[in-house]
Amino acid sequence: MSLDDRLKALLERLARALVATPDQVEVRMVDGRRATRFELDVPEKDRGQLIGKEGITIRSVRTLVSIAAHKHRRRFEVEIPD
Repeated sequence: MSLDDRLKALLERLARALVATPDQVEVRMVDGRRATRFELDVPEKDRGQLIGKEGITIRSVRTLVSIAAHKHRRRFEVEIPD
């Protein structure tokens, strides 16, 4: 299993643990020129739970991903599309 697949699985588990409707969580991986982007698709009503107060929760998730990226000399982005 590649690093990208492992990070995708980690993000799915984290997002599902944080939201009220875990069965509706979807994580897409988009390869870009400079970075691999993970898009966390969650229902509108659950976005606040994933973002957290003042963005603390999503910032923590992004920090975990950036640590893995730095270790493997890669670049990853985590986004919640509108």
